[in-house]
Amino acid sequence: MTVSRTQIIKLYRDSLRAARGFETYNFRKYFYRRTHDRFREALGKVSSMDEQEAVKAVGEARRELEVLQRQSLVNRLFAHNRTVLEADPQYASSARRP
Repeated sequence: MTVSRTQIIKLYRDSLRAARGFETYNFRKYFYRRTHDRFREALGKVSSMDEQEAVKAVGEARRELEVLQRQSLVNRLFAHNRTVLEADPQYASSARRP
């Protein structure tokens, strides 16, 4: 199985979308940064990877995406009171905007 550029971009976008699903500002920003940094790091290594390593890396990223989606759901289910920062519309999650 080959790994295409479109698969990687879709995985990246889905990961960012899952990160935006967190209600808590700190979690949301942490996972957004983590996703961005991991994909940037992986893109730097892609030229030196063989096909099997690339497939393995994409599989690991998919498993991490599944975990991120589950954790985002749990975070939304057990929402807490908003902090002052989260009450500001500029920093609010798109999931809670009116």
